[in-house]
Amino acid sequence: MLRALAGATAVTLGLAVLVAPPSASSASPQPAVVAPAPVQKRASLLDEIRAIPIVTHVTEVKNAPRGTRFFRIKVSVPVDYADPQYPTFELRVNLLHRGFDRPTVVETSGYRLWDDPYRSEVTRIVDGNQLDIEHRFFSPSLPKHPDWGTQLTIRQVADDDHRVVSAFRHLYDGNWLSTGDSKGGMAATYFRRFYPTDVNATIAYVAPNDVVDDVDAYPTFLAEIGGKDLADCRSRLVALQRRMLTDRGWFRGRLSRFSAEKSLTWDYVGSLDRGFEASVVDMYFAYWQYWGERACKDVPIAKRMSNAQVWRYAGSVEAWGNLADQRRYYSLPYHFQAATQIGGPQPYERPLRDLLRYPGADTPANILPPWMKPAAFDPDAMVDIDAWVRTDARRMMFIDGQDDPWSAEPFRCGADAQERSCVRLVVPHGTHGAVIGELRTAQRDAAERLIRRWAGLRGVSARGGAWGGSAAWDPRLDDRYRTWVANGRRRGSIL
Repeated sequence: MLRALAGATAVTLGLAVLVAPPSASSASPQPAVVAPAPVQKRASLLDEIRAIPIVTHVTEVKNAPRGTRFFRIKVSVPVDYADPQYPTFELRVNLLHRGFDRPTVVETSGYRLWDDPYRSEVTRIVDGNQLDIEHRFFSPSLPKHPDWGTQLTIRQVADDDHRVVSAFRHLYDGNWLSTGDSKGGMAATYFRRFYPTDVNATIAYVAPNDVVDDVDAYPTFLAEIGGKDLADCRSRLVALQRRMLTDRGWFRGRLSRFSAEKSLTWDYVGSLDRGFEASVVDMYFAYWQYWGERACKDVPIAKRMSNAQVWRYAGSVEAWGNLADQRRYYSLPYHFQAATQIGGPQPYERPLRDLLRYPGADTPANILPPWMKPAAFDPDAMVDIDAWVRTDARRMMFIDGQDDPWSAEPFRCGADAQERSCVRLVVPHGTHGAVIGELRTAQRDAAERLIRRWAGLRGVSARGGAWGGSAAWDPRLDDRYRTWVANGRRRGSIL
């Protein structure tokens, strides 16, 4: 069983892991630390992209942020890499160009490809180019007649990433890194497992590792999160849940009217009543995922509130339409993969058991649309990924939030992590929006130095400016993280 981390033990990774030199016996040596090559004249970048065989369409976006160029691209990928006839469909790819002499960061997306220029935290740290790759089967990148069971697997997604990186690799000679957050962080990890030499290093953010679902760590993590210091916060949240379940008729009626107003249906979960109960159960998880300790002072006392006030507060934590069919359709590829390969958390129902009509129902397999049921689960898929991370993964960094429920079952680097330059860092009191910049200063600076070393940049102090340090913050490029967290909080979405 993967036990949840609590309190100070969640952040006890030694900085030696971050700054130690690579082992002489390592089978895959560290990338050389070299100064960037002088800027060279090149043919038109737009023409170079057009000439890539898998590119079907490219448009350069005008008025990109100063010092960058931004391209929206469509590429052709096989519907099924096991099919020798190779029928294809289109994926979207975005390229943020910073300079031919810069490192390049591949960002594997999760639920969506962002339409506008932005850079990940890793891209800012290395002041590099960024290649964003869309995840297959998320709208609009869906084949005409998909076979979900064979064509939407973690290996097929990794094959997409490999195909794109291989096609674009010649554009930039510097080191390549990969990154992603949430489902994108999972995809970055899977990509690296199947194609370990495609990039020099990987930095995965808030990526859960649901490898052991028969003994689930999530309920214990959620019951104990924050220890004694947050016991009152946990109790207030549970009291709100119990209030809604106790007065089920009023709240279900309010959800029925809300659904009519918003044209929402609840067929995937089975009925509006099931959707109501699952929404109440999920609210607790969503609170810790996106809000966390910092918002505990604002958690109200249920007995002092009217039903209407409880309804409004619950909806601000977990959007009432989050489990409706319309929202689930948007994130359906994730739910299908959770039901068939990557797993998902058991619902945290312990404090509510006496009030539940459908205990244990809120699982990935149960919330698929009827035409996808039953979904066969492959227990070996994540066992393979987990074993690779623990024993073979090199130059990998995992960033988790201490209070994020998804960190209950994390990726761990294993016993010889230092020799393989593999590390997991936990942001104190961090949520599902945890980033390196929120680490304590010494850990943050050491992590940034290591990333720049992986990128082949000069080894100077963190935030040192020019090539030795992170690029200056640019709101047009770097506010995406803040927007992502804020949107997640407004949605109350467990993504």
